Amino acid sequence: MAVSKKARGLYWKVFDGVETGCANLINRIQERRLLKKYMTKKPIPSDFKRKHKEYWKRFVSGKAIREGVRFAWYYASQNGIFDPRYIPNTLIYTTIDQHFNDRKLGWGFNDKNYYSRIFAGIKQPKTLVRKIKGMLFNENYEQITVAEAQAVINAESEVVCKPTLETGSGRNIQFWITSEKQDEIKNFLLDNEQQDYIVQAVIKQHPALDLVHKSSLNTIRIATLLMGDGVHFLSSCLRMGTGGARVDNVTAGGISCGINKEGMIDEYAYTYYTGQKIDKHPQGLVFKGFYVPGYDKAIELIKRAHPMIGHFRLVSWDIAIDENGEAVLIEANMRNGGINLHQFSNGPLFGDLTEKVLCEVFHKQLEEL
Repeated sequence: MAVSKKARGLYWKVFDGVETGCANLINRIQERRLLKKYMTKKPIPSDFKRKHKEYWKRFVSGKAIREGVRFAWYYASQNGIFDPRYIPNTLIYTTIDQHFNDRKLGWGFNDKNYYSRIFAGIKQPKTLVRKIKGMLFNENYEQITVAEAQAVINAESEVVCKPTLETGSGRNIQFWITSEKQDEIKNFLLDNEQQDYIVQAVIKQHPALDLVHKSSLNTIRIATLLMGDGVHFLSSCLRMGTGGARVDNVTAGGISCGINKEGMIDEYAYTYYTGQKIDKHPQGLVFKGFYVPGYDKAIELIKRAHPMIGHFRLVSWDIAIDENGEAVLIEANMRNGGINLHQFSNGPLFGDLTEKVLCEVFHKQLEEL
């Protein structure tokens, strides 16, 4: 029996609302637990509370203001940037991100196996094999056999294998020295339970970034907001691995340091959860005065790439700089890009755009304020 358009719309609204509500509840619980665990024990100054309430009472009230000032102090107490405009983690993940980004489309767009199509013409790592629903494909989406896939992989001395769906924190990423991992590679290709993965050649990063931490690919994380007048660059950080780790993910033990418009990193880096401030990398590099090579090319890449995904207006980009100084797209986080590294390193995420952003999200006019 045919279902009317109105009935389908109602069905979708109800079940989408339930799913979104559950996701929001989980996010709130998680972020509140992390805040309680890692927030400084220093009392919040009364003047800081007053300025925060004065700013935010135009948009939220009651409990949201009280929770918001705790998140603001979480950041300000560590970095010394005393600004009321910090975005509470609970608000970004349950309201702001969902306003700017289409959650439903995100399930498909966030599949790294389709970056070649979505970001056509944007420099990306060399793809060797795609595993989609357990089936094997080459770079051009042509089906191949296990033997053909293994031959393509073996042509590289080292490869990286990544899950393509709902990834984060560097989870389940594997690096294979192909001459040493023949059995493991073959088992992976035959294993139908490992369904959605991409195998790529390992990028050789710029020599200057090797000096930061040689064993990890140290990437530039840039948050952008797509508005009617173009792409706005909100915050940039250099993500760095530590302790010989192969990944630079800040939630997996890495650290991050803010980058200014000229491509120079700040004097201090921060850990993701505690906001611990450090002035040199655990492996020795002093941050002050370090220039990030290829930063300008990363900016240009994103200016081209962000308009390609207009349904996702608030995006966190991970960009590598290869040995030739060229920018390479590693990942576009189209939903719930981490906020801690930006607000510890650079202050409030939206900076001077904060009022404009909040007016749009909460359906207010600037002239009302």
